[in-house]
Amino acid sequence: MKHDGSKLNVLRDYLASRAPVLFFVLSPDGRIIESNRFSRSVLLGRGPEEIPAGTCFHDLVLNFNSDFDFEKMVSDPEKEHLLNITTAAGTPQSFYFSFVPVQDQILAFGRMDTDEIEFMRKEVLGLNQELNNLTRKLHKQNAQLERLNREKNQFLGMAAHDLRKPIGLVMSYSEFLIDDADTLDAEQLQFVRTIHASSAFMKRLVDDFLDVSAIEAGKFDIHPSRENFVDVLEKSLELNHFQAQKKGVTLEIHCQDPLPKTLMDAPKIEQALTNLISNAIEHTPPDSRVRIALSHTPREIQFMVQDEGAGIPADQIKNLFQAFGTTRAKKTGGEKSTGLGMLITRKIIDAHQGRIWVESPAGKGAAFYFTLPVSPEMNTK
Repeated sequence: MKHDGSKLNVLRDYLASRAPVLFFVLSPDGRIIESNRFSRSVLLGRGPEEIPAGTCFHDLVLNFNSDFDFEKMVSDPEKEHLLNITTAAGTPQSFYFSFVPVQDQILAFGRMDTDEIEFMRKEVLGLNQELNNLTRKLHKQNAQLERLNREKNQFLGMAAHDLRKPIGLVMSYSEFLIDDADTLDAEQLQFVRTIHASSAFMKRLVDDFLDVSAIEAGKFDIHPSRENFVDVLEKSLELNHFQAQKKGVTLEIHCQDPLPKTLMDAPKIEQALTNLISNAIEHTPPDSRVRIALSHTPREIQFMVQDEGAGIPADQIKNLFQAFGTTRAKKTGGEKSTGLGMLITRKIIDAHQGRIWVESPAGKGAAFYFTLPVSPEMNTK
């Protein structure tokens, strides 16, 4: 008897600590008295070390068919029952269970469903192979898209570059005709002015395409030098003066003196300023004003331009700095737009390590801001 008892203890110890099967000691009414290590790892993962005493075995079973009958299962120890156990991962796993009554307790043994394991293994291998195939296909398509994008940028740059010269000639000759307006009647003069305005828009469109082509090709370089921001702003205001005067818009300028000099690519910052100021004039009603303000801190210079238009709906602001981004805000003079100016402006400010944003309270116009960092060494000169 001692020998048999020793074997029983060894078996019990094996089941409790090392056996890769679910093992439970249950009370006659199906409550858990004891469980082995494998059961706890399947059910609890890295949670509590013990399944709470008194837990009902029925609570562990995910019953799909609503036919779980514990008493019937216990009455036939020779039969295995396929049960789905809810694991620590929250997913069900199938086990074949046998219930063996021993004195006033019930021993429950659950072995893995090897058919399910093999099925899942094949499913995982199949999905992994499919994922590898899709990944290779995606890499191939990405490489093709990159090639097509390079070709598109190259074609766009070449086309825009070739268009710039004839458009410039049309602008120049139409300007000569406008200056010599004495030889033209009213209708002819209007025709020439329309030609000049249209060619100016076309030149702006071509310039924007060239900039976008350079941006997408990764060739949007800046060449900074130590500059006075006010000087750059004055050049931009000269370009926008005629547009504002024609519309009766007053440019109101406020500047905090003195502004520190800072590193910038002056032509590109002038382009950004021109885009923002021109945009403000276009969205401002005739005979009103556009407010421009410059301020600074020890770390950065801040520019602000505010129009008196209808403002930009909050849900449309995110579209502003995207290619061909549009909003429901209407221009007050029917002006045309390339849809690229704000994208280029953002790229210019980003390249200078600055920030750009817009604020537009309902019915109070829109205010565009950007900042440029001030180099510490420049503040000391």
